[in-house]
Amino acid sequence: MGIRRTFEKYLVAGLVRLPESWLLKMSGGAPLTAEGKRLDTQLQFLLALAAKRPRIDQLPVDGARQLYRDMAYSFGGRARPMSRTEERRVAGPYGDIPVRLYVPNGLPQGPAPTLVWFHGGGFVIGDLESYDLPCRQLADQARCQVLSVEYRLAPEHPFPRPVDECLAVWRHVAANPADYNADPARIGVGGDSAGAHLSAVISQQARLAGEPLPRHQLLIYPVTDLTREWASHTTYAEGYLLTRDLMNYFMSKFLPEGTDVADVKVSPLQAADLSGLPPATLVIAGFDPLQDEGRAYGDALARAGVPVKVLNYNTLTHGLISLAGVVKAADGAMAEISAAVRAGLGA
Repeated sequence: MGIRRTFEKYLVAGLVRLPESWLLKMSGGAPLTAEGKRLDTQLQFLLALAAKRPRIDQLPVDGARQLYRDMAYSFGGRARPMSRTEERRVAGPYGDIPVRLYVPNGLPQGPAPTLVWFHGGGFVIGDLESYDLPCRQLADQARCQVLSVEYRLAPEHPFPRPVDECLAVWRHVAANPADYNADPARIGVGGDSAGAHLSAVISQQARLAGEPLPRHQLLIYPVTDLTREWASHTTYAEGYLLTRDLMNYFMSKFLPEGTDVADVKVSPLQAADLSGLPPATLVIAGFDPLQDEGRAYGDALARAGVPVKVLNYNTLTHGLISLAGVVKAADGAMAEISAAVRAGLGA
């Protein structure tokens, strides 16, 4: 398995560097466009490769999780070296929670800016390994420590358990920064997709409880509102990695029957008051079904007086952070995202 995965990784990295005309020919012959936007050609080729794999929403949960790990490895770049990584555990409401601390090379001595990271995957897939490469890149380029959290997943642990666990980790780190060599004034939260949802919810819940707030929240194509169907859910329902069927697959496993989808822990956009929340970096992908609700959350934060930096990547899809090192446009996006995190944490 290891040899095959390594061969595939280097094969993909080589193929995406072929001339654009070749990549288009191998991925259907014509550029993919929608709403006046054109999909990045390298990414279009990777989508064609991904389409040859089984569909996550048609697999048993264990198979879906393994496929996600394999794709994250095959379609991701090389691992950036760290000064050190540490495997730890944090006591949580349902048992210990594995976390991994990434410390990049060259950080100044003393308490360091730290990003508590919650991975994506629809609350059903994703783990420390499938997000190892993006966490290393964020740590290196944002010049901060990254603490990656492996919260429990649905359907074994449905809502509200993932939310409860991530809140527990945030509270633990905020109360014990010295245990992580973290500067208490420079600790942020961040994640992509489901992880961005968790970051938004944690920021809201900490404010409601009068607890220490994150310095900054990094919200990469977040899930913010399950109370309605957004136009982008339909326009980008199929063909761009995250599909409407896949979103339904995730939510069917994450939300127990009868869950109130207007609960702010499910739909943070439904919060009555967003004032006083931490400054945010909001990332939008142009070929992503979640883009409308992401923009709506950014607009709502701005109306509430929260400083928001919006980064739009109109040629890219959901999952762009896992493609850096292979897709050139994703490299540029990750560099900008990292710079925003560095500024947001005062790194």
